[in-house]
Amino acid sequence: MALSEVTLSSKGQIVLPRNLREALGLNEGNHVTVTLEDDHITIRPIRSSPPHNWRQWRGCLAGTNALQDHIAEHADEVQRERLP
Repeated sequence: MALSEVTLSSKGQIVLPRNLREALGLNEGNHVTVTLEDDHITIRPIRSSPPHNWRQWRGCLAGTNALQDHIAEHADEVQRERLP
């Protein structure tokens, strides 16, 4: 386990040391979760799914009216664009 000491800024910010960022593969713009666990803070990288893994979303809108709502919204847009 890598142990690093950091200083809290006046705005409550910390800088993750380079060795930790590199070990976790973190770069500017990456997202992390920050969790309070008992008396310590845990920071974990959020790993996004690869772009080709779209199948994970299959069925996520089942049981909703999302498709019907989208079709109705599209029909409204088309109607508005046809009006002078």
